[in-house]
Amino acid sequence: MEVIVCNTTCRRHPAASAGVVHQVRDAVLDGTLSRVGVLAADTAADADGPARWPGAVEWTAPGREHQRYGLLAAGLRRGTGSMLVFDCACDIRPGILAAFANLGAATALVTDQPDHPARAAAATRRQGRHVMLDGLNSLDDRDGVLDADDRDGATVGPNATSGPTGPGCGSRMPAGGPSCPDRPDGGSRPPAVHDAPDRATEAPFNFLGALLLTGAERRLLAGILDSHASRHPDRAAGFPWQDAIGTLARRTRIRCAVLARDVHGDDMVIEGSLAGGSHARTYIRLHSGSGSRTVRKEAVSAGLSKLNDEVSWLHGLETTAGRHFPDIVASRVEPHGVSMDLAYHHLPTLRGLILTGEIDEEEAARWTRRVLAVLRRDVYPAGVRPAPAGYLRRTHLDRIETRLAQTAAALAERHRLWTADSLLVNGVRLRNARALVADLVRDETALRMLTPDRLVRTHGDPHFDNILVDRHNHRFLLIDPRGNAGYDPAYDLGKVWHSVNSLYDLIHAGHVEVAAGADGIDYTFTSPHLVAFYRRIRERVHAWLTATGWHQDDPHWLLKVRFAEAAHMCSVMPFHIAHDQRETVVLACYARGLELINDLHRDLMAARPRARPVRDDALSGPRRTPLMDRTEAVHR
Repeated sequence: MEVIVCNTTCRRHPAASAGVVHQVRDAVLDGTLSRVGVLAADTAADADGPARWPGAVEWTAPGREHQRYGLLAAGLRRGTGSMLVFDCACDIRPGILAAFANLGAATALVTDQPDHPARAAAATRRQGRHVMLDGLNSLDDRDGVLDADDRDGATVGPNATSGPTGPGCGSRMPAGGPSCPDRPDGGSRPPAVHDAPDRATEAPFNFLGALLLTGAERRLLAGILDSHASRHPDRAAGFPWQDAIGTLARRTRIRCAVLARDVHGDDMVIEGSLAGGSHARTYIRLHSGSGSRTVRKEAVSAGLSKLNDEVSWLHGLETTAGRHFPDIVASRVEPHGVSMDLAYHHLPTLRGLILTGEIDEEEAARWTRRVLAVLRRDVYPAGVRPAPAGYLRRTHLDRIETRLAQTAAALAERHRLWTADSLLVNGVRLRNARALVADLVRDETALRMLTPDRLVRTHGDPHFDNILVDRHNHRFLLIDPRGNAGYDPAYDLGKVWHSVNSLYDLIHAGHVEVAAGADGIDYTFTSPHLVAFYRRIRERVHAWLTATGWHQDDPHWLLKVRFAEAAHMCSVMPFHIAHDQRETVVLACYARGLELINDLHRDLMAARPRARPVRDDALSGPRRTPLMDRTEAVHR
């Protein structure tokens, strides 16, 4: 990797040393850097010597600003491979060189620390689970006002939005790019107006002056610099190369690496944000010493206990069970915060493979069967114990009531949807979840039918986005376990069912339209092709469960699975609140959950002793035919 230092001094850091020897010397000597170019503010190099170092070190002192950017453009065009450009020597920080050495895409280093002295602002958009740099506005240090030439710098780079999932292992790898659930197209065309980000989703970041470029971006930025220098030959104020980065970000995709502090107060470089468990922050961490990646999960306050349970649960796995989960590289438990670093695996999720059309329903069903078989063989045998009194109330019914209250508090403008006695869902009058929960709490017969004989050690969350698939090596990894010592296996199967029967994957990926009024919710799936695909997976898995005796002669096994599924769908809302006025995912999940829990309650009544038997085909679907199949339009 090559490095160019644009300047040894700058107006942003007047007290900083002009030298670069101590920042980059070790990287030159150990071979991390193949060439260092310094566009110095003065003619004298440090006496110690970049000129004395082995390797290619070039020190020049351009007399005028346009000469500086002409030399920078020439350096960008020279050679191939990656180049790291620093705004000034002051921006070279220990560990950044090693962290950037293993990156293969154009990346800018930013910080989320508001007290950092850098005076530049990156306009960013969180694309699903990944932070993207969409444009960069340089601020004049004297007054903090945007330069006139930069007022359009906050426009967005071309981020196409098709396909699911995200990088992986504790992560999820995107199919085709490092973003989740949206997949960047990697093109270089200027963005269309409708690509502009919603201002409510932008997050402020400070640019730290470190930019990694690969071959194509090097040449593109060089052309932008030449054009800028010809238009502003005498401009000395501001930072013209940052202006050029803003233009580059509007023409091609530039990712952000974030210099942040973890829950323990330590600095770290984050390559990308990921979806994590509830109340946990999850991201890909770049280790400065080795340049390796791990998946970091960390939590405070509400999530601290849950993540601590997950750490203990993973540490407690035997070898036979542990081989199906990512290894823990490090963990740290403190009173104010918990963190865990997991081995990084660049693998797609089962959900991602389905939604991108990379596997057919038979292969999807086969992976699902393999996961369930492994859970039953290697995970469930540990921790077998009798189900305690009140298990069903604490595990499911209380959870529904609590999450409904949280949702009602967060979305007060839709309060009636969560508190009314009944709602219209796709034109059908259904009792609300709160009313049905109250009935079930008082129904001792129904509680006995749904309560398991024993509890086992379960994963707790094996839905399709928590299954990483290694098709090349014919193996899979399970991520984000709940960390609970004892659940009914129906709890796990209910999570699988909420993928294949509730169609949570399609709701989460945006294949649904929702309209809500004061008295009800209408929803419709926009891809009948995918709806049918998931139905065929469900049929294959259901047939396998029946044929292999999963239920172990329990006549109510499917009711227990369906009850767990309905409870999951009626309690997932708080984790999807977007405050975007639409709340598509929240409303669709709840509408689907109401259908499930109403169907379940009806069939529970029918399955009572001496009553007519429950229908064997009681696998409910959405109550309205989808409006249209937009699959092709989504993937175009």
